[in-house]
Amino acid sequence: MKLVETNISWGFSNLIEVFFKANNLDVKCRGRGISNMKLTLEYEEDSDTALSITFMSVRHLGFENMLCDYLKRCGVPYELIPVGNSLPNRDMKKLDAEWEEYRKQLGFR
Repeated sequence: MKLVETNISWGFSNLIEVFFKANNLDVKCRGRGISNMKLTLEYEEDSDTALSITFMSVRHLGFENMLCDYLKRCGVPYELIPVGNSLPNRDMKKLDAEWEEYRKQLGFR
């Protein structure tokens, strides 16, 4: 069993699990620490998952760096990754109004 202790907050474990599912990786996420929960990743050392993680890590200059880049693409600011503040809830009515305004600018009715 391989354990990887990351600096990523436990609050983003759901997003990280989606990443692992999308890439067919058998990785379990668990928390560590008492007051400052950080993410620990667990996977089998002699498995296809380990080979995939190694390949992906080489391409992205490290395993944790790859996960941080993924979180950044999900809209998480880099400075919040170790803190664990989740993304603010978005007002869907406001987003719909902005979309309608943008559609009008494009010429759609």
